[in-house]
Amino acid sequence: MFEPETRTLSPISNELAELDAVVHSGGFWRLVPEAVPRVYAPVTPQLLRRVEQGLKRVAR
Repeated sequence: MFEPETRTLSPISNELAELDAVVHSGGFWRLVPEAVPRVYAPVTPQLLRRVEQGLKRVAR
């Protein structure tokens, strides 16, 4: 017989999950101008590389 999984989230995972829920429910949108996009492209490895390269250019 299989036992149900009893893993518990770390406090950091819990905090991130709560923050994610607040952000996705629109909790912070009242703090930014209407011109800021509310929908973004999916995060892919290619997108992360482009962001990293851009940040490195700015840091120079």
